[in-house]
Amino acid sequence: MSDNAPAFRPRTSPVRRVFAARPDADAPPRRRRFSFGTFASLRHRDYRLLWIGILFTSGGLWMEMVALNWLVYDLTNSAVDLGILNGMRALPALIIGPFGGVAADRYDRKRLLLWTQAILLVLYAALGGIILLDLIEVWHLMVFALVTGLVWTFNQPVRQAVLPSLVPKEDMANAAALQSTAFNATRVLGPAVGGVLMGWVGAGGAMLAVAGTWVAVQVATALLRVPPTPPRTSQASGVWQDLLEGFRYIARTPDVRGLILIALVPFILIMPYMTLLTIFVKDIFHMDATGLGVLMSVSGVGALAATLGVASLGNYRGKGKLLIGSGFMMAVTLMGFAFAPWLPLSYLMLVLVTGASMAYLALTNTLLFLIVPNEFRGRVMSVYMLDRGLMPLGSLLAGGLAALWSAPVALGLMGAVGLAFTAAVAILFPSVRRLE
Repeated sequence: MSDNAPAFRPRTSPVRRVFAARPDADAPPRRRRFSFGTFASLRHRDYRLLWIGILFTSGGLWMEMVALNWLVYDLTNSAVDLGILNGMRALPALIIGPFGGVAADRYDRKRLLLWTQAILLVLYAALGGIILLDLIEVWHLMVFALVTGLVWTFNQPVRQAVLPSLVPKEDMANAAALQSTAFNATRVLGPAVGGVLMGWVGAGGAMLAVAGTWVAVQVATALLRVPPTPPRTSQASGVWQDLLEGFRYIARTPDVRGLILIALVPFILIMPYMTLLTIFVKDIFHMDATGLGVLMSVSGVGALAATLGVASLGNYRGKGKLLIGSGFMMAVTLMGFAFAPWLPLSYLMLVLVTGASMAYLALTNTLLFLIVPNEFRGRVMSVYMLDRGLMPLGSLLAGGLAALWSAPVALGLMGAVGLAFTAAVAILFPSVRRLE
């Protein structure tokens, strides 16, 4: 069945329904009040392959975060350098991010995935070799972060644009949440594995292990059946025309504008706490790299639980209200983590802040998937991901405040501003609260 075929089907047996062609991804969803079909989307073969690829991708990223953050801080003992490292990764998205979305809407999406992932595999293997040869310097890590960030700018909009084409609309909320679940399932084990690898084979060996995860991602992507890129509405349009067309669509769609704006909260004011975790572990909790991996794994427990909870709700009502509530929770619990007087309470607050932030992002993705038509998904998701490009601002802010005062004061202030910003968005964008 083509993507333009009607969603209606004659009655068939349960066995025939399992193997039937997927329904139109843009057909009206069949609304369910509540459902515990937590893994419903995994029954779709191609989404399952995409999900497996996300497991390996995110596992490698968490291992890399432990290794690189620890290596930079060990070489420089500078909170500012930590902020710069994490900011360099996100900077390309801010500068050329929308062009990644144009590419996702113009060219073969599977081919773009394979090429960008092959480049990342080579980059991780090269960095691992440089570290093992004891040639590593801080500027190598900064350049690595910048170049990989550039490649991610083209990889991520494609991955986001592909997902809604692999499942019917009734499973869209579940698929978006399970995508976050894959990311957070590896968040529980990935940092701990990264910390152990740092102790056993050092940062170089850890980077080679990350390169190995990209081999698995390439295999899963090669088996993926990606629907053809949708035709452009403007037949003779070029790159700039396609880019402007995407911006015009966002400008005339208030709900999309509101969702893109509300995503500023976690990426600028909440998520940069990851930059300062190394300081908390080394200077406040007095632990080593293994302790950093354990702390990040503990935070992943909350994120995994939250995204599984969102996935279990199915195509539920009240997504906008739940989004705003998650925003309030992540700001309050970030302040709780910053000033927790003892370690077990710090763990609990970290579980809650990561859980709330991951639920927040899963809900934002879900609402965008449901609202935006297929022909604009790459461009809209690339503009949405500009918020990730603003993470350098948050990372530099967090590092600068920590250097000026302390890491707890930095996170406390950012949590307070995040709370105020969430309240302002809830008041100024009432239509977002009403999204179903």
